[in-house]
Amino acid sequence: MFLITQGNNMMKKYVITCVACLTGMLNVQAQKIAFEKSTVDAGATLWKRPVTATFRFTNKEKTPLRVTDVDAGCGCLKPEWPQKAVQKGGWGEIRVTYDAMLLGHFDRYIDVYTNAGSKPVRIRMQAMVNSSETQDPRELFPYSIDNILLNTNNVEFSDVHTGDSATAEIEIFNNGTDVYTPALMHLPPYITAAYKPEMLARGKRGKIELTLHSDKLPDLGLNQTSIYLARYIGDKVGTNNEIAISAVLLPDLQYAEGFSKKPAFNISSTELNLGRLGTKKKLSGTVELSNTGSGVLKLNKIQAFNQAITVALKKTELQPGEKVKMKVSVDARFLNLSKAQPRVLIITNDPKKTKEVVNIKFEK
Repeated sequence: MFLITQGNNMMKKYVITCVACLTGMLNVQAQKIAFEKSTVDAGATLWKRPVTATFRFTNKEKTPLRVTDVDAGCGCLKPEWPQKAVQKGGWGEIRVTYDAMLLGHFDRYIDVYTNAGSKPVRIRMQAMVNSSETQDPRELFPYSIDNILLNTNNVEFSDVHTGDSATAEIEIFNNGTDVYTPALMHLPPYITAAYKPEMLARGKRGKIELTLHSDKLPDLGLNQTSIYLARYIGDKVGTNNEIAISAVLLPDLQYAEGFSKKPAFNISSTELNLGRLGTKKKLSGTVELSNTGSGVLKLNKIQAFNQAITVALKKTELQPGEKVKMKVSVDARFLNLSKAQPRVLIITNDPKKTKEVVNIKFEK
């Protein structure tokens, strides 16, 4: 404590300097804990259906950081925080759950206390509580990219020929509290997108129309890529905002209809059940492919939709009456690398059956 008397200019300067030092110390203490987002929108929920916001933080200092208390200031919130100290450069999470007992927009500041000093760091939670009579949008839009809900995260264009244009829709719902402007990143040359509407208000639904231009597809058979839904301007691509795209371009074999000797493709089954995976790393099974026609059967393309599926067979050309076994395996290590269902695509030169799909089933 300083005693200041009027006219004592030196003492005034000293006090001002010390106050500046103290302010700097508080700022340094506050910087020890750094939140990725100090404001988290937990999105929309229904009355009496609790919703949780997660605040991730990093220890920016050299000494261990301990969260000593989280003061929500309301019995409607239940905070949870790590009980152990976070080491230098480490990270932790504070989870705050709102009981959703009041309808409407929820917005509250929460004080976080640490061993870095007595001054709290303030975070903010937001949410929207709708009437229980309103249908939960997550029932209609089961896939989420943060606060944007989607009816699908896997779009397939099947049975298209060169020159055709095909369309598909992704329905979206703004489950956040801010206006959302949808945008797709990494669109390939053969797909264009239209957004309806171009801006989506809170609690509103819209759609993204995708158009496939088959003349720009790079190859016959299965073409796969990933596009990414931007959550905000400057967003980055990653598995958490990925949408899988696949397109099957079929050959035009109308010219072969007049051939006197034509192949006829047959398959023993279009469903292959490999059994239970359990602790096994790999499962395998076979289906039989045969040519019951009078011309040579060519298996032009054999492709797996999912990266966990591999296919092996001894030959890709079958003489009339000839058969071959196709071995299909699933590798557990790669199951999470693709959103596509486990299937195998077969493209042939049979003018009546240019395409066949084998569904692969197994239990995890």
